[in-house]
Amino acid sequence: MVILRTLLENNLSRNRALTAEHGLSFLVETGDKKILFDCSAGKAARKNAEKMHVSLKDVDYVILSHSHYDHAGGYPDMVSHGVHAPLVTGPRFFEEKYARDGEKYTYLGCGFGREFLEKKEIEHLVCEGTFTLFPGCHVVGAFERKYGFEKPPVRFVRQTAEGMVEDEFPDEICLVIEDVKGLIVIAGCSHPGILNMIESVKERFVKPVYAVFGGSHLVEADEARLAETMKKFGDMGIETAGFNHCTGDAAQERLAQSGGDTKYLHLKTGDCIFLP
Repeated sequence: MVILRTLLENNLSRNRALTAEHGLSFLVETGDKKILFDCSAGKAARKNAEKMHVSLKDVDYVILSHSHYDHAGGYPDMVSHGVHAPLVTGPRFFEEKYARDGEKYTYLGCGFGREFLEKKEIEHLVCEGTFTLFPGCHVVGAFERKYGFEKPPVRFVRQTAEGMVEDEFPDEICLVIEDVKGLIVIAGCSHPGILNMIESVKERFVKPVYAVFGGSHLVEADEARLAETMKKFGDMGIETAGFNHCTGDAAQERLAQSGGDTKYLHLKTGDCIFLP
């Protein structure tokens, strides 16, 4: 069984004792392994885990989908409260990230560096393409960009040794779990494009993706892109799409009303998925 627990996203579910904030954090349980996927921005995800009666101290891996603050900023707090599992990131994770608005740049980075991991003696694993955590569970990055209309907003930039460049998110990774029905994809923000990511996963594993969960970054998608995305999901045979965070309320409403063979869900803070 695969269990996906939404420790935090932008919205509250029916459990009003929990806290929502702009961010994302999942706890994934598969077999006897536990994976913390993203840590949101601050302390709320950890505190929500306590209120959901799940322990984070015994997770086997921590995966940070990319280094934006709303996915990685809460990681140091997790570490300070006993999370010491190996950390998996994509390459160039520690290049500082910003949002550009004319002459102004706003820092969007994770707020820690390699020295933090060294001080805490945390093993750092880097996924350059496809990385197997254990049989049936993988981390995937370096996505092929098949769908040209899926481009990160030009306001996102990163500071490199060569200077400030538009961010194509080379650090973005996702979690892929194999089961009897096919592949499950868990994404953070899908800056490279949710379709690009799913196509890359399908091609590398030569298996169908039947479920996808997490942030889709459809918040800024126009009607044409949203319609094309839903069509491609149907063509791909996606049975369940549990989106949240950067999907956006308008896109969530449109997805919920779309009909078709794909079932769309909004995974709010406290919502859980149980896949047999």
